[in-house]
Amino acid sequence: MKIKTKLLLGFASIITIVLFIGVYVLFSLNEQRNELTNIVNENYERVSYANDIKFLNESIATNLREMLLFEETVEESILYDIKQSRSGISVAFDSLRDITTNEETRSNISHLSILNEQYDTRINDMISLYNNGDTQEAIALLEKNNELRAELIAGILELNENEELTMQEAIAQSDEAYERSLIILSSLLAISIIIVSSISVSVIKSVNKSIHKVRSVMTAVSTNSKEKLPRIQVKNNDEIADIANAYNDMAASLEQSTENEKKLNQSLIEDNWIKTSYAQLAEDLQGYHEVHKFGETFLRHLAPLVKATYGVFYLIEDGKYLYKQAAYATDNTDIGKERIAIGQGLAGQCAADKTVMVVDPVPDGYATTESGIGQASTRALVILPIVFEKRVIGVLELAKFESFTQLQMNLLEQVCNSLGTSIQQILDHIKISDLLTESQTTTEELQTQSEELQQQQEELRMINEKLHEQYKESDQKTKELEKIKEDLEEKNKSIQLSSRYKSEFLANMSHELRTPLNSILILSQMLSENANGNLSKKQIEHAETIYSSGKDLLDLINDILDLSKIESGKVEVYPEELFIEDMRAFVERQFHPIAEQKGLQFNCYIHQETPSILYTDDQRLKQILKNLLSNAFKFTAQGTVRFEVHPSYSESTKVVFSIIDTGIGIPPEKQESVFEAFHQGDGTTTREYGGTGLGLSISRELANLLGGRIEVVSEDGKGSTFSLYLPDYDKMSDADFVIAESEVASTNEDIVTITNPEIVEKVPSIVGEENVEKTKAVLENKVVLIVDDDMRNVFALTAALESQNMEVVFAENGSDAIEMLEGNKTIDIVLMDIMMPVMDGYEAMKAIRTYEQFKELPIIALTAKAMKNDREKCIQAGASDYISKPVDMEQLLSLMKVWLYEDRKRG
Repeated sequence: MKIKTKLLLGFASIITIVLFIGVYVLFSLNEQRNELTNIVNENYERVSYANDIKFLNESIATNLREMLLFEETVEESILYDIKQSRSGISVAFDSLRDITTNEETRSNISHLSILNEQYDTRINDMISLYNNGDTQEAIALLEKNNELRAELIAGILELNENEELTMQEAIAQSDEAYERSLIILSSLLAISIIIVSSISVSVIKSVNKSIHKVRSVMTAVSTNSKEKLPRIQVKNNDEIADIANAYNDMAASLEQSTENEKKLNQSLIEDNWIKTSYAQLAEDLQGYHEVHKFGETFLRHLAPLVKATYGVFYLIEDGKYLYKQAAYATDNTDIGKERIAIGQGLAGQCAADKTVMVVDPVPDGYATTESGIGQASTRALVILPIVFEKRVIGVLELAKFESFTQLQMNLLEQVCNSLGTSIQQILDHIKISDLLTESQTTTEELQTQSEELQQQQEELRMINEKLHEQYKESDQKTKELEKIKEDLEEKNKSIQLSSRYKSEFLANMSHELRTPLNSILILSQMLSENANGNLSKKQIEHAETIYSSGKDLLDLINDILDLSKIESGKVEVYPEELFIEDMRAFVERQFHPIAEQKGLQFNCYIHQETPSILYTDDQRLKQILKNLLSNAFKFTAQGTVRFEVHPSYSESTKVVFSIIDTGIGIPPEKQESVFEAFHQGDGTTTREYGGTGLGLSISRELANLLGGRIEVVSEDGKGSTFSLYLPDYDKMSDADFVIAESEVASTNEDIVTITNPEIVEKVPSIVGEENVEKTKAVLENKVVLIVDDDMRNVFALTAALESQNMEVVFAENGSDAIEMLEGNKTIDIVLMDIMMPVMDGYEAMKAIRTYEQFKELPIIALTAKAMKNDREKCIQAGASDYISKPVDMEQLLSLMKVWLYEDRKRG
């Protein structure tokens, strides 16, 4: 019996048993699947719907509580959510009834549905009560409704528990069925294994003998030798014979594949060699701009690659001849002709036909190669055309002792195909270089000709000038006199215009800087006064520091304006008695925080013999000392800064203020230049340390005004000592005055001008100590109109005035102010800014004074400009008085008290 028959019988038995077992397994699995499907489709879905009902009821309860207890936040979305939840509960009950077949369960669901309808009815009642505004009744109904909702939730939980018990029973039954199936399946498998084993042993014994023969041949096959494989000799006419024949065919095919693989590997090696050689050759030929050097390098690298002993490189010129450019041999002059006509000889014919020519073998004596020990004839010759854009531009000729292989020919053809591009680039470069040289030569010639023409024109111009020289000299003096006159007039106009621009610039700068300062100073002063007593000592110190810094910034503005005064020679001094100890405290308070910040040691010292009082201008002295100390801290990175006061032993001065630092110092040659305006030690100092360079210049001029001087002792890299020598300034005869007027563009004092003589006479009696309470009452409940377009100023002034129990209204421009005055008859006083859009302060005051009822209305002009003519212009426009920004609230309040007191007396 054949193996096939044996195997068919065996496999038929196995298939029959497997089919029987498979049918049984499928039946069992289908039964279990149906049971599990019932569990999932019925019990699980009922649990899911019950949970949905529970969740939606909780959502409704939450929304109702939010609606009733937090009614301020109720939106339509909450009512919409309640409606959607109620709809979802109804759908869930319908779905439960549809999927439930058990009568007991359906009865429970119906009972729960009735409870839900009752709960739903109460929800409608609560919403109606809420919509009617009976929120408290709705809340009470909500509390009652919680019992019904709890009963509903309990019923749902009981339903879930019943369904879970049902699912557990179904799962237990499924487990029992699974165990029965497992026992039956195990028995069937055991019987199947016995039957299959018997059949397999019988078949194996019959087949093993034939297979042994095949195995013995296959084990003899060497894995390292695939070129000659052994063959199987089988005489039986069965399946083993078919296997043997198939093996023999496979062995033959494997031998053929091995041969093809060897050929493919060889082809890959050859291709790799060609690509590598070509890439190396291309790299070696880069950077050449001369054809013969390019050719020599080309042959020197190509010949060894193809083992050539002879080589010549020709290039076509004039389209008729091949000219030798390079040769590869011992002596280049002995190899190849210098010139070959197109079509002449093999090389000429190669150029004419554009074809590769191979001569193998060559005749004896055709070409020989010599060396130091002898010579020999070459065997093979190859001539290749060099083509660029289908046009032959050169020829390559090579010879060797043996034939050229196909691999070498492939390399030569690939090289020659790309060689034309490289050669053409060199030829183009040569042409461009020639054209560039020719262009440069032409340019130089044209330049030479142009220079010659210019020289001729210059000579003609000089001749022409000489011809007209006498004519020009005749009226030259007249024109010169006229020119001088015009220049003087123009210079005078320029000086006047420059002076006007300078004045306008200083005025505008003062306005733009003083305006924000006004808010800073007013608010910081109010904070430092701590009228409400709600600030800590540290916060008061902070406010005082802000106020002091604002005053310092104001002083800086005044420094710039002082430079203008110094240049015009008009600076006023206001001397007073000041205590040296106060000056030391001022310096320490101002600069001790700076010293701590920079990590410097700061010492202040007054010598025992120093006078305790000095009669001079306090503000000017502080200005000088701040400038000198600021420079000391600025240019001292480490070490010490000292402030010393000691008596002067000079007859012309009384006290010496010395500022000593361990900073960068000043070279001797630059110690005078640092006192020049806008100048420091040098440019690098300016860039490194900053500053305008005005401080020392103003300080020296102010020292001169105070009758003193500044001296400097310094060494580069070792620090500096600036000493201020001051005398007692002569006392002014009119020191006691109320009105302070400046003769220059600005002043360092706040300007308060009282123009009404009757008011001036009443100032002492009004502001005296005995009438403090009386005058304070003048401001209470008064209505003040602030006219200012800058909200910062409005805010600051409003805060200060409201602290005096005044009522404040404001307008952003003059036009709005007039409308407000017409509509509000209770306004007692006006604070008028000058620079505003739409209608400025001047126009507004003029317009207000045209109204009969506003003829006597107090108007105090506020402006950030501090020019002398601004005060006069304000008074002429209708201002009762004038005060400059930044506003000193003490002065402003005193001025307002004066005018309101007088206005009340008139009333």
